[in-house]
Amino acid sequence: MDEALTRLGMPVPDSAHARRARELITDVAAPFLVNHSVRSYAWAVELARHDRLEFDPEILYVSAILHDIGLVPAYDLGGCFEVDGAIAAEQLAGEAGEPEARARAIYDVIALHNNEELPPDVPAEVVLLWDSTGVDVTGDRFSDIPPEIVPELLAAYPRVDFKREFTALFVDQASRKPTCPAAKMVAAGMLDEIAQAPFDS
Repeated sequence: MDEALTRLGMPVPDSAHARRARELITDVAAPFLVNHSVRSYAWAVELARHDRLEFDPEILYVSAILHDIGLVPAYDLGGCFEVDGAIAAEQLAGEAGEPEARARAIYDVIALHNNEELPPDVPAEVVLLWDSTGVDVTGDRFSDIPPEIVPELLAAYPRVDFKREFTALFVDQASRKPTCPAAKMVAAGMLDEIAQAPFDS
């Protein structure tokens, strides 16, 4: 399903859990959000290489693939979307038979990815998703991505008007959930950062 990642030399977990996560997001989310999730994993792998961080490929992959599932109406529990998504991902991990510690690790990666700052001494997967979503949404740390992989990655997982679509989702979250990180980010100028990201759409 993610042959382009393999061609680019990125680890793609082949566990039943990873496959189920990929199938789930493909089934429930719009293509722009699915592709964003895969690109976020790819950017995370490249940032790990750049920063010389070791990571658990399955935890990082599943977390990246499901990190925005809380933006999908069926998984919007009324809380902050990153926490709603973390709840869904932890539940999926449990259903897949993952140990409680691994399910909780995935929860943490997703729940923290929208934080303004990260707590000290968090696992590498938390740092990598936090940074990689920034690459895809605002272009933060884009200069640390090898330029030769970008065209193939964007061709395989196109942005599909991502800036406009994601901005609409963030505005909706901010208006309905004024105490959540999304609202604070919008108030701090996030929408302009999205518009100015170094991607065409």
